[in-house]
Amino acid sequence: MHPPLQNLDRMFIVSVWLESVVYGINCVLLFACIYTLVNQNRRPHRVLVASCIFHISVSTAHTVISLLLSLQGFTTPSITSVPNGSNIYVVSPTSFMLTNLSLFLLNVLAQDLLLIWRLYVVWNHSWKFVIPSLILEVAHIACASVAVFLISRPDEYLFSHNVQAFGKASWSLGLFLNTGITCGIAYRLWVKGREVSDLTGRNVYKAAMFTIIESGTLTAGFTLIMFALDVAGSPSGFMAFNVYVQLATTTPLLIITRLGLGLTSIGTHFEKSTSPTVTFAPVQIDVSEDSCTYPMAPMSPFAARKTGSMQSFYRGA
Repeated sequence: MHPPLQNLDRMFIVSVWLESVVYGINCVLLFACIYTLVNQNRRPHRVLVASCIFHISVSTAHTVISLLLSLQGFTTPSITSVPNGSNIYVVSPTSFMLTNLSLFLLNVLAQDLLLIWRLYVVWNHSWKFVIPSLILEVAHIACASVAVFLISRPDEYLFSHNVQAFGKASWSLGLFLNTGITCGIAYRLWVKGREVSDLTGRNVYKAAMFTIIESGTLTAGFTLIMFALDVAGSPSGFMAFNVYVQLATTTPLLIITRLGLGLTSIGTHFEKSTSPTVTFAPVQIDVSEDSCTYPMAPMSPFAARKTGSMQSFYRGA
């Protein structure tokens, strides 16, 4: 049965307003990324840069369409003159709504693939965790796509049983995927950080680990809120997808901003020294194509004398 219609328009307005706020934050982060990276001559990994460009493009398109949908739903006389006309319009399968849902799926897909890529790089390009993650991602996006397809059909509607079933399955898979991969990356960095700290007295992975936990918590936490609202039968869970599109863009922008401002370099590199030191082979965590390397396995002091320095490399979280 249909949920009460009297508050859907207000929920939609609030969600679009919050979307515009987060989009504004993303624009500030984007300019901060450009400014700090250009001035500090830092080179983030091409995958991360491509991800940011794609995310901000999708977010911009979604914000514009949300504005057009609002103008159509709240200013068109043929809609506003009908009782609950605006309430019905914001959940109807119009071209604007279906386009926004498609952009939402694309942004979530790109965010999840970026997260899986980080897992792949941090675990030394091992596929043993990537393949199960990709299978879960395919199931996650497939359930969401089926839900969008059902919404577009005339015999279904947004809050029908079939749409809700596939939607809840998608939320569950997305929450499990984000939480599992984030924990997998953080665990890897924690273990290697302990190994390195036994030799250097310093956990060089600490900043990277907290960056991963920060971005993972942001995504998983909001997914959990949307899932809980959906399970409780509140239409606000669906309305929140407008905000989620923007949060999916915030994550990669935050990583580059922290890299550009030097916030992720705490404990991740060492000054050059002329005295004999212990040098480490790099771990392939590639978030930056700079000359920074994270240590992984100890080398002999003789190799250290040849280099005369400890290099560190923050590539990939």
